[in-house]
Amino acid sequence: MPRPTRNVFLFGLLATLWGGSFVAIKFVVAAVPPAFGAMLRVGVALAALAAYFRYEAKSLTVPKNVRRRMWLAGLFAQGLPFAALFWGERRISPGLAGIINGTVPLFAFVFGLLIGHNEALTRRRMAGLVLGFTGTAVICSPLLSFNGSRDEILGTGAVFLMAMFYAAGSLMTRSLLSGSANADFRSNSFHQTSAAFAFLVVWSFLTEGRIDLAAFFNSPSAMISVAYLGLFSTALAFLIYFHLIREWGAVRASAVTYVAPVVAVFWDYVFFRNVPRVTEFAGMIAVLSGVILLNPPRSRPTA
Repeated sequence: MPRPTRNVFLFGLLATLWGGSFVAIKFVVAAVPPAFGAMLRVGVALAALAAYFRYEAKSLTVPKNVRRRMWLAGLFAQGLPFAALFWGERRISPGLAGIINGTVPLFAFVFGLLIGHNEALTRRRMAGLVLGFTGTAVICSPLLSFNGSRDEILGTGAVFLMAMFYAAGSLMTRSLLSGSANADFRSNSFHQTSAAFAFLVVWSFLTEGRIDLAAFFNSPSAMISVAYLGLFSTALAFLIYFHLIREWGAVRASAVTYVAPVVAVFWDYVFFRNVPRVTEFAGMIAVLSGVILLNPPRSRPTA
């Protein structure tokens, strides 16, 4: 398979895996506390990555200064966003969480501008930012008018915080994979996942204490969801995502959120019969249109 075609296929697979994760998280947080659920997700992913790299005899050794950067990036790319996402999904629907996840490229572009990682702010990109953040305001409009419950407001805020963490983590990862460090994306995936797992173990212990696992082991849907989240939407998905960041850059790779919100809304309806509000649907269209404007088509290189 030609390299550009393979990257497009991986992009579609990643959108599908991440789109389904929002419904899986809902099953998990119904059985266990959110930070512990996020820890289970990352723990399964870490075990899978360790087993795979051991089978491949892949050396994961990296210079000490690069490893510190990987662990910091892992905190923002997985640890903090997973903690916020699982906590938020106890209070809002998987579909809404997936729609909010669509704002990641907007935050990635803004953060990139602030630290000088992006191209010039053209009129097209300015229009994309305005359209995208207008869509964000539309999504939040029922909450801003206090029509939503307090839990829904807090949950929505937590998931927006997740999107900001993801954006920051993707930019950190880009500098690791394509900057002077030129790190291997497989080693980066293992070390970032290790950092996230360490953080979530501590966070779960500090905020949730001892966990009663009876509800988890009595819920086949929760156990299957943890396996799916760990193996497919974390271990495999982040390998794909880091590969795409290296190939395409952070903003373009984070455009996986074109498709993921639609997948999340679809599965939310299939499993929970949740139908997006008109404001959520309109906001999603505006956000995705804005993200498309931020990522203009690239001209083909001449021979």
